[in-house]
Amino acid sequence: MPLIASSVFIRTTLLLATCLAGGLVFSWLHVPLPFLLGALFVSATCGLSGFTVKLADEFRQGGQIAAGFSVGLFFTPPVALRLVELGWLMALTGFASILVSLFLARALALFGRCDRRTAFFAAMPGGLAEMAVLAHTFGASTTLVSLAQSLRVVLIVLIIPPAMALVMGGTRLKVAEVQQLESHLLVLGLVLCVPVALLLRRAKIFNPFLLAGLAIGMGMALVIARATHAPVLVTSAAQLAIGAALGCRFQREQISHVLTSPFLPAAAATTLALMAVNVAFAALALHFVAFPTGVLAMAPGGIAEMSLTAEALGLAPPIVAAWQLVRILSVVLLTGPLFRLYEKISDR
Repeated sequence: MPLIASSVFIRTTLLLATCLAGGLVFSWLHVPLPFLLGALFVSATCGLSGFTVKLADEFRQGGQIAAGFSVGLFFTPPVALRLVELGWLMALTGFASILVSLFLARALALFGRCDRRTAFFAAMPGGLAEMAVLAHTFGASTTLVSLAQSLRVVLIVLIIPPAMALVMGGTRLKVAEVQQLESHLLVLGLVLCVPVALLLRRAKIFNPFLLAGLAIGMGMALVIARATHAPVLVTSAAQLAIGAALGCRFQREQISHVLTSPFLPAAAATTLALMAVNVAFAALALHFVAFPTGVLAMAPGGIAEMSLTAEALGLAPPIVAAWQLVRILSVVLLTGPLFRLYEKISDR
């Protein structure tokens, strides 16, 4: 047992060290979200090359707490009022994105050569864990659904941040314009996140660690009534943990049997199609929210990834986080009725 524990420790240390090196290289190249994308690139490359790469869940959970907390700090009272004003638009675009996914699921079933149940849960823009659980409940392939959901987030993370950085040019806002949160409040907030996250997980709330970070960060922002930001070290560590964990999902032995089928290319195509539709939604919503912020807010990615991107680019992280949260909540709550509707459509 000590030898096994030592081996796991060495592998984890090597993985994190190489992911950190990848993040530093991406930072030197001025790639947006450098530590997330660098860690993702390194861990995915190692896994697809045949190396066994695995990261304990605690690293990803810690990254989600840090990401949620750092984004939550931007939820000042004026921002909260703005979110209330945009609530109807968040719900409308989220529901529209889900309806588009219903039709894309039919295309995925046809061109990906998979059963329609698997196609449905693979195409839904929800959280990976939630979609995998629902896929198992309704008799779909959890392996294919997990792969498709992971691929969706990876594609969006690889495409959206660089694209938005190019669109914005030199207009990127600097986090330094906002005061950094005091060290004692930072430590207090992160410590409080842990029991809250454990309580949320016990209550079977989806994405408990990210939501705990968001809740504590929001609470702190509303109490101190001023905008602050977490230290760069905290957000970089969150990027590193989330990127490494995301890349570890791609193991050669797990996806080798899928590579000979058209499923992954079809899943990638449906993701790109959904992304394009949401970019169009962002263009239509220009009157209410700036285009780059709208693209991040409506992108069918993950809450943590899109929120970190918004923070890195200075694009209203609270709005992006809230928009993503509304969409994923809608997917979770409407899955049952939507699946029955999908079955009726598919029978025609």
